Amino acid sequence: MRSIQRDLVLWAALALAAGMAVVVAATYAFAYSQITSVFDDELVKIAEAVHLGEDWRGPGRVRIPRQGFNLSVRAYNQRGASYFETAEPSMPEDLPKLFEPGYTVMQTQGGRWRLYTHVAGEGIVQVGQPEATRTSLARTLSLRMALPELVLIPLFVLFMAWVLRRGLAPLRQISRRVEERDASRLDELPTEDVPAELRPLIGEINALLVRLDASMAAQRRFVADAAHELRTPVAALALQVQVAERAAQPATRAAAFGELNKGIARATRVVEQLLKLAQLGPDVAPERFQPVDLAEIVREVVGNMAYRARTLGIDLGAEASAPAPMAGAKAELRSLITNLVDNALRYAPRDSEVTVKVIRDAAGIRMTVLDAGPGIPAAERESVFERFQRASGDDTPGIGLGLAIAKAIVERHGGRISLEEAQPGRSPPGLAASAVFPSLPRA
Repeated sequence: MRSIQRDLVLWAALALAAGMAVVVAATYAFAYSQITSVFDDELVKIAEAVHLGEDWRGPGRVRIPRQGFNLSVRAYNQRGASYFETAEPSMPEDLPKLFEPGYTVMQTQGGRWRLYTHVAGEGIVQVGQPEATRTSLARTLSLRMALPELVLIPLFVLFMAWVLRRGLAPLRQISRRVEERDASRLDELPTEDVPAELRPLIGEINALLVRLDASMAAQRRFVADAAHELRTPVAALALQVQVAERAAQPATRAAAFGELNKGIARATRVVEQLLKLAQLGPDVAPERFQPVDLAEIVREVVGNMAYRARTLGIDLGAEASAPAPMAGAKAELRSLITNLVDNALRYAPRDSEVTVKVIRDAAGIRMTVLDAGPGIPAAERESVFERFQRASGDDTPGIGLGLAIAKAIVERHGGRISLEEAQPGRSPPGLAASAVFPSLPRA
């Protein structure tokens, strides 16, 4: 399992090691530069001293006191004839004699050499030194300078581990507090003594706890309300079964079974609505939205419900000829339109009209279902969108879930729904249920 503390300590140690490597490299480069400058000056001084202090009388080998830096000297004339050279250390046999003054770097079988050639008249003095001497000295100096810092790396790692453990202590405390929460305890986490960097996290956790508490409370209310609403139709079904069982006459039994079938249909509708409402809950992810034409869906639903409308003596029509592009889930939009049209057909009187209009205006895509029914009092037009809420005086079959389902679908699509009078000033005033959705840009 990954550990933030371990990762931070590891990365800090790697960063420190990388920094130390850079320091060692920079120290080596600086030391080598300084050593090169000092030794180059020594080459010049020795060459000039040998040339000025010697009288070239013939070849020979001399011994120069060693200083520990492997300096070799040789002298020769313009024809290459040797005057002398140091016996120890001596220059490599394959190191050529140079006749041009200045510094030179030569490669020999024994390694690279740094040479300085001094020319004065017929005499030439060449002073050389293996570059390995310089690199070895620079390496030794840089490591000696960096050694105390290298020793500090493990101490720094231990210190970082201690600091991070103390710094992450508030996170462990928050974790313990979250573990203490369960379905029966969703109170907010305390924010006192919380570091400023963790306050946004605590705020989001508390907001999540509030939403979760509200969602669970809503679910508990929903279950309680559903149980209450289902109790009545189930009891009615049981009573109708008893009546059918006790009926002596075939006609009475047939009538009882007819009522039983109606009760089963009502109970089935209640269960379907409850399931649909549960699928539209706030904790259920919405179906993936795609570009759809709301006008086309309206025409499809109206066509499917036309037969039922005719059996009720109602003229059901759609005014949705122009395209109405929006982002949505077709199945949910069909359910929305079906619910609103079903409500309209339930309350519209015989020989009246129910019309579904779809237009595109500045507000977006507007769909309105109009009927000539009794309408809903203005004071109750908001409350009827709540679960199991019905308008006062409503005696039609149902438990008050249709508009709750419609509102949930509209809000999942980023829209809003409202109720108004379809025929202001007339009796009955009718009802206009309008849903407005964001529209897609015109092609």
